[in-house]
Amino acid sequence: MYALCPMSSDAAPPSDTGHGSAEGRMGEQPEAPLFRERSPVPTDGPPPHGGRCNLLLVSVLSFCLIGFGLAVLFAGKRYREEYAQSIEGWRVGSTRLVEITLVKEDRRNIACASDQVIAGLRCGYGGDLHEARPLSSDSQTTLQPYNTVGNELMLAAGLWTSSELKGPLPQDRFTVQCSYRILGVLRSASVRFHPAAAFAPVTKTLTVGTLTDCTLPR
Repeated sequence: MYALCPMSSDAAPPSDTGHGSAEGRMGEQPEAPLFRERSPVPTDGPPPHGGRCNLLLVSVLSFCLIGFGLAVLFAGKRYREEYAQSIEGWRVGSTRLVEITLVKEDRRNIACASDQVIAGLRCGYGGDLHEARPLSSDSQTTLQPYNTVGNELMLAAGLWTSSELKGPLPQDRFTVQCSYRILGVLRSASVRFHPAAAFAPVTKTLTVGTLTDCTLPR
């Protein structure tokens, strides 16, 4: 016969083999990874807002610089058309009182050379230094070079048609005062002050105009 072994009233607790109960497994949280993968940086699509602002700023500054440069260029061109470099501040269309230094031989000795014609006024010689028209000091349209007492060179016509210059003139150098109406600016000219002298090119622009109401200072 088999002997029955007495059972202990204290049952041994179930051994934990590492699997645990279902409730325990559901309550456990997985451990977070030590490193997270970075999201890839998008390479397509519109630039960020800051980039658009920078591009707009550069475009505006470039436009302003171009506009400023054009303004300076056109202003300089207009100034050269209205003012002569040889006489600062003398503007085309104005009339100024000038005092010119002369000798009586200047009537036939002085001349200028240029191909430009301004308001019907032109030099007695062309740009090739050949006579362009019969020289006559009494012509009101033939330009001649004159220096003021301030050593300012200008081109003018009509001086010798003044009544006070038709009579006897001083033997030495003298001056006359005239109203000089400025009609234009000559950019390229050559001048001479004696028939035997060679024409000398003038590097600065010169005023061109007519002389009227000329008088000898008393």
